[in-house]
Amino acid sequence: MPNDNKQNALIRRLPDKPLFRKAVSKLKIKLTNRHSLTDAQVREGEQNTEAKNRIVSECRKKWGKAAASAESQISQAFSDLPLYAEMKNDPEKAEELEEIRLDMLFCYFAYGFTPVEYFSFRLRSKSMDERNSFISSRLRQTFRCRMNDLLKAEIFNDKVKTYRRFKEFYKRDATSVSGPEHFERFQRFVKKHPVFVKKQCFEAQGHSVELIDIQNCGKTPKELFDSLIAQGKHILEQKIIQSPALAAFNESSVNTVRAITFVTKNGTVVPYCTLRTGRPGSFVDNGGAGGVQACIDFETGVIVTDGYDEIGGVYADHPASGTTFKGYQMPDWEQLRALVYKLAEVVPEIHFIGWDLAHTENGWVMVEGNENCYIIAKQMIDDRGLRSTFEGIMKDMELVV
Repeated sequence: MPNDNKQNALIRRLPDKPLFRKAVSKLKIKLTNRHSLTDAQVREGEQNTEAKNRIVSECRKKWGKAAASAESQISQAFSDLPLYAEMKNDPEKAEELEEIRLDMLFCYFAYGFTPVEYFSFRLRSKSMDERNSFISSRLRQTFRCRMNDLLKAEIFNDKVKTYRRFKEFYKRDATSVSGPEHFERFQRFVKKHPVFVKKQCFEAQGHSVELIDIQNCGKTPKELFDSLIAQGKHILEQKIIQSPALAAFNESSVNTVRAITFVTKNGTVVPYCTLRTGRPGSFVDNGGAGGVQACIDFETGVIVTDGYDEIGGVYADHPASGTTFKGYQMPDWEQLRALVYKLAEVVPEIHFIGWDLAHTENGWVMVEGNENCYIIAKQMIDDRGLRSTFEGIMKDMELVV
């Protein structure tokens, strides 16, 4: 099972029974943790640089493909992140940069942190206990497999199935195309909605999301249709027209609220939510695409932090519009709170979900439900790990395994 899409394709074929549910979660957790150091190795490496070097060398030999992938991600981070790019151009920083590379690789195998997480969570300056307090990509995946029924997760991993189940909350038109037989359906949709959003059904993190104007896309409708189905199954959605209150941050992107929900034995818990805003000219608001994010008080709807991006930028005011983050009151907040609780109840077997919500002149609408959502923003902004928070909530939950 080399990647999530192939794993999900296999999971879709399994009978929806408790025996398979537990087996799938256990297998997924085992695969997720297959390139992990023991607790003793982690402690040794954290206390001794020589030992850290030796342990990383052993990882390269034992898990060559995983190590090569991690080193490729590190090289990309050194090019993309301004701090590291500046250090690369300074000969006096060469030794320090190599120390960071070593520590990044160590953290990848010791805790499961990606290079971007290493940077965003400022792990360079943190102790072993502090590093352990953060949720890494690997730990997030483990938590997800323990909390969520992966046989039901298909509802969220296929955007068309998500739309069908949650259509009343989308409040906009959508259709799917996956083969030549869908061309008439495509024509009807683009005639009604000549400007629309296209998404590949099994992609995440804003990948493949694009705003298309059928009149100005440089292709005939048939050429555009053929190019879409050549890339796989797509969902086409009516464009969301966001309200002036959210457009105040950045007009080109649909700016959203990400609300995290946990379905527990005693009801739905919302530990945090964030505002996600795009950059000038960008249609998506994802942090990985340069978006700026801030934390919102879920009780009041007031933004309580400055804006942060994933390349080290901190902004009191949005760089596109100058709108101040801290103290901004989000609109119709009680409506959003009620919507979040309703959404969490639709598929109660999926205990952990990240909901993306947009505000229009007619109120809040659902953009997506993320059953395998990333949780960088809150930990990055607060400079504090969420592991104890998640583990505390999980104690009050019917776990899969």
